[in-house]
Amino acid sequence: MAYFAHSSFRLRRLGVFALAAGLLALSVAGCVRLLEPRTSDATYYLLGERAAPSAASPQAPSPTDTTGLRVGLRKPRLASYLDATRIVTRRGPHQVQFAEFHRWGEELDRGIGRTVATRLAARPEVRGVEVVPWSPGASFDYVVELHVLRFEGVGPAPDPEADEDAPPPDGHAQVVVEWTVLRPGTDAVLARQTTRHRAAAWPVGNYSALVARLGAGLDTLVEEVAAQLARLNAS
Repeated sequence: MAYFAHSSFRLRRLGVFALAAGLLALSVAGCVRLLEPRTSDATYYLLGERAAPSAASPQAPSPTDTTGLRVGLRKPRLASYLDATRIVTRRGPHQVQFAEFHRWGEELDRGIGRTVATRLAARPEVRGVEVVPWSPGASFDYVVELHVLRFEGVGPAPDPEADEDAPPPDGHAQVVVEWTVLRPGTDAVLARQTTRHRAAAWPVGNYSALVARLGAGLDTLVEEVAAQLARLNAS
């Protein structure tokens, strides 16, 4: 009888320990879930198109229009650290931050491609721009590739002695895109350049202002690409 009583006591102890461990695990899991940010609390942003009303979306080249250039735009490539929905900022030369509550409303490569195509299609020297996937039988005068190396806000390194009530410091928006113009069919390189754009006076932490400044960098990119296309077409 003593043996069975002892065994029963040990089983009860094991049961209590198992119950306590289970409750602790649930508690920890609940705390982790509470600490994790909810994406539903995030604010989402889109790059503005800023195109003329007649070019509100990328236009495929019209077969009946014989004026202007027909451009095919490949899917932009992003530096690996930019390939995320969270908006990227830098603080100092080495620190990269990913904003948990400020995110892109679409894949960044898709947003950049859409915006560049729309703004390029609005240029007077361009008949139309088509973004991949291209329609069957599409033909172009030129194909453009984009490699986005920088697309972020840059602020000063954090100052541990800064006054918490002081206004946020000013930073800048930085856009660096390497782009290539190719001959359709052969992919022969006709031109390769790098666009660098820096927009100052960005109030660090103001993500709406940052997105607007990044969009201005794409304006600079489109101007340089369009100018190169015009030079190639005139030669």
